[in-house]
Amino acid sequence: MTDNRTSPALAPAPRTHRRVTATPVAVRASIRARIEARIHANKLDAALAVGAPTPPGSAIAVRADRLTSASERHAIARTLRRAVRDAASDIWQISARVPLHRKNIDECRELIEAIAQRLHAPAPVSARGMARLSRLIGDGCGPLYAMGRGDLAGRLGAALAAL
Repeated sequence: MTDNRTSPALAPAPRTHRRVTATPVAVRASIRARIEARIHANKLDAALAVGAPTPPGSAIAVRADRLTSASERHAIARTLRRAVRDAASDIWQISARVPLHRKNIDECRELIEAIAQRLHAPAPVSARGMARLSRLIGDGCGPLYAMGRGDLAGRLGAALAAL
């Protein structure tokens, strides 16, 4: 009978000194997480605006990815620029939209333009800054709109710093 064992001198040395690191694999979010991200966008934006963590595959991670996408960046930049244009216009339109706070927007025109340029730039943006902008635009009682309260310059400055 043949002996299939190798002699200790010919056996390869154990590889205990070498660490194998796995490359990170992107976790695809479940359909449930994607639906929750869409349904609870405002709640998730509030959490992202204060810097909540985004575990891979979770609804908040899906929302963060959506907010930092190129299409969302361009949409928010367009909305801000349209607000500046409409606030500067002398034409009053009857519309179902919430009226803009013209004075606030006029005072922050340069800051709004700086944000719009930052959003159109190829450099990545943070979900925290994008969530702050999304909340500012979506809050009809906020300082961007006629009946709203708050400091528009402060909120825009905080969003720009977070971007």
